[in-house]
Amino acid sequence: MRNLPESQARSAATWILIPAVVMSLGWGLRGYIGGGPLGAMIPGVLVSLLLCRYLNYSTRAAAVVVAFGTLGIAFVGEETYGQTLGLLRNSDTFWWGLTGTTLKGAIWGLLGGAMLGLGFVARQMAWRHLLLSLACFLVGVIVGIHFINEPKLIYFSDPVDRPRDESWAGFLLGALALLAYLRVFQPHLVWIPARFALAGLIGGGIGFGGGSLLLALRFHVAQPWHWLPYWKFMEFAFGFLLGAAYGRCAWKLRDRLAPLGKEIAIDSTSPFPAFESTHDASRWWISLLIGAAVVAGTLYGWGSVAEGVSSAMQDVPRDDLRHTLARVLLGFTGMGCLLMILSRLNLSVAWQTAVSVTIVAAGIDWQRDLLPRGDIELSPSARLAFVVSLAAISILFVSFWQHRRTPKLMDLFLFATCVLMAIGYMMGLGLSEIWWPTVHAGAGESQFAFVWRKYRSEIVVHAIFTTLGLISVWAALRERRIQAISGDRLPNG
Repeated sequence: MRNLPESQARSAATWILIPAVVMSLGWGLRGYIGGGPLGAMIPGVLVSLLLCRYLNYSTRAAAVVVAFGTLGIAFVGEETYGQTLGLLRNSDTFWWGLTGTTLKGAIWGLLGGAMLGLGFVARQMAWRHLLLSLACFLVGVIVGIHFINEPKLIYFSDPVDRPRDESWAGFLLGALALLAYLRVFQPHLVWIPARFALAGLIGGGIGFGGGSLLLALRFHVAQPWHWLPYWKFMEFAFGFLLGAAYGRCAWKLRDRLAPLGKEIAIDSTSPFPAFESTHDASRWWISLLIGAAVVAGTLYGWGSVAEGVSSAMQDVPRDDLRHTLARVLLGFTGMGCLLMILSRLNLSVAWQTAVSVTIVAAGIDWQRDLLPRGDIELSPSARLAFVVSLAAISILFVSFWQHRRTPKLMDLFLFATCVLMAIGYMMGLGLSEIWWPTVHAGAGESQFAFVWRKYRSEIVVHAIFTTLGLISVWAALRERRIQAISGDRLPNG
């Protein structure tokens, strides 16, 4: 490995299979710990960190890629698909449901890939082009939701029983608008986001469409096998194939992507001050304050503003464009674009957004689910103490890691993976009957047999989590060893 560039030191199978495993783990945790876009940040941060390490990126270059990849893959987490999957139960609606899951998975991969690719080239873009490309994306999302999804022109959910608001058309038009802007105004850079978008389109479509067939299988197997976690099989399959698609794309483009991680493109026309140029002792405290502000603002402050605007618009007709504007700009999509801009501006924002926001959001979901899922009561003060402690640990670790002389991406990857895995295990153990069972084993049945019968689906899920987690940790430790052998160090700049 000493005589090869690090981006060339791995086999094609490694480039494809390890990101597949990592994203499968992340997607499984996303569906287990908490859904929505914040939950979808889990697979995004893990696969983005891994790809940047494979490309031997500096921390400055990796920060932008990881932030954009984490947020971009999370965008379509706002899309609903529960009722779409429900269509697979009935033979009359099966093919429509399969079309919907395939389409929504393809759009998820398309937009996630476009944003991940944008992260690779964002530092080479002038600020005006980055801002305008994201503006085009937002306009596309607004147009698609307002003129296609809101009137339900093409609808993949239940139109009668509690119909859900869909947004797939908005994300499709938003991704296409982003790529169209880059094609016209940044033709020398568009090929990277376009290639990742195409890879995601294929991997996401096959992954979610094919994965939904695993869920549909439940309705065709014998009753004794209904206990298997078919929903989780679907999520693991979706993550695996989408991660494999992104990994293969990075492998195919590695010779052109690797140099982007070492070249620092400085845009002298930037309208923003270079906060990261601070080199005195105060930068440690500044980074901590930035981390706290990012976590609190993202998970609490932004939502409070959105709720206030929503309350003020109660008398506005549902089909009014202002509703769509508020839904997009004040939702995760608008917030995510703002965080992307700030991440391009400041390294601390990028790392805290990608890692700390992801971890704290998972912790918030865990403590919220204790009572409704596990029938465990926890006092408000204990809930607050848990969330604050988790936030403090993550913010401190990221700041400490960022300001080390030789920060290694895999150290951050290991931290995020282990913490998120721990929250996943806590979710599995957060069931009151594990600790004070109300129903005991029957006559002639051992306690082990009782636990297996009662929680066998959970046990299978955690066995898969453990397997995927061990492979991910092994891959990260292997990368640290490769880095030590090669004598390479990732500079802060």
